[in-house]
Amino acid sequence: MPFNEHYHDDIMYITQMTRNVLGLLGVWPSINRKRSIGEKFRKFVQITISYALLYCVLIPGLLFWLIEQRTRVRIQTIPLIFYGFMATSKYGNLIFREGQIKRCLKHIEEDWKNTMSVDARDTMIESAKTGRRLVALCGAFMYGSGLSFRSILPLSKGKIVTPQNLTIKPLPCPAYFVFFDIQVSPAYETIFLIQFLSGIVTYSITVGMCGLAAVFAMHACGQLKILMELMRSLVEERWEEKYDVDRRLAEMVEHQIRVRNFLQLVEHTLQQACLIELMGCTIIVCILGYCIIMEWENSNPIAMCSYFITITSLMINMFLFCYTGEQLTVQAEKVASTSCDLEWYRLPDKKARGIVLVMIMSNSPTKITAGKIMDLSFKTFGDVVKASVTYFNMLRNVAD
Repeated sequence: MPFNEHYHDDIMYITQMTRNVLGLLGVWPSINRKRSIGEKFRKFVQITISYALLYCVLIPGLLFWLIEQRTRVRIQTIPLIFYGFMATSKYGNLIFREGQIKRCLKHIEEDWKNTMSVDARDTMIESAKTGRRLVALCGAFMYGSGLSFRSILPLSKGKIVTPQNLTIKPLPCPAYFVFFDIQVSPAYETIFLIQFLSGIVTYSITVGMCGLAAVFAMHACGQLKILMELMRSLVEERWEEKYDVDRRLAEMVEHQIRVRNFLQLVEHTLQQACLIELMGCTIIVCILGYCIIMEWENSNPIAMCSYFITITSLMINMFLFCYTGEQLTVQAEKVASTSCDLEWYRLPDKKARGIVLVMIMSNSPTKITAGKIMDLSFKTFGDVVKASVTYFNMLRNVAD
């Protein structure tokens, strides 16, 4: 019988948004049961359709970039192509890491199931609410800016008449198709719809990755808060039997080891995707900054606003990744400070010696990294912003 009878509802609550997004992509794992044949087939169809939509934009866009002779147009095409490669890589990483994601979710489920008190459950729910807000914020900016970029911007341009008296209807993403003319109906409408649906898949991958990072990191923060309460209660209560001290000390050590094992699993699961996100967005932001300057020279306010909104959404997305890592680091530092401030002398007899290893483990760094190259923190976000500005200045000087 689980200590927390409402653990199933709690799990559904904290993972609702991320589960819906990743379920749309066919990569949300089944935690407690094996998939039926019908579910496996549906998952295969979802993954196939998602990959088809991604490549229907990526390959024609790459062909367009290869045959295009104008330098500025090629530069404007790079962010879309690069973001397509990023989305494909992150999606493949989600599929490849599905087993590890399942282990992380199973670990979270067991923590909720074995919650010992109402106060501990309230602490975990409070941390989970922060994770939900982060996912909602990421989804609002990514879907809002991304889908407007793939719908409002091309439609607002209207039909373009070239000096050769050719009418061109702009697409959300530049593309070149070898075997048919995309300007002829219904080919144009079909390609427009495919690129719009591809945008939904692309931005869902980003929101899903951010959702996993937020759910995992905020759950770890909740567990670290519980660990601090266990530390304080160990030394503040008056113990009448030595057995009770040993039992509570063992409970605290087991909890600490469990949290650290969970963070190691999260690190191994998300580090490649986080690295792709941070490095890729850094490059895209600096190129989009150059595109804004080009549109300023062309007096195109609609395109400028679209690029600016896209930069804002990418910066917010990177900030959310770094924010989750920063919150985890701050909470780990609080645990270390709490362990050092414990009134260990209040423990009976020689039981205080058992607290030494807890203090050593508490002072060991607890972080999530991007590919073991950089930590997810506010400092890293600042470095990313500075790197984007540096690359932007370099690109502007080379292009000029």
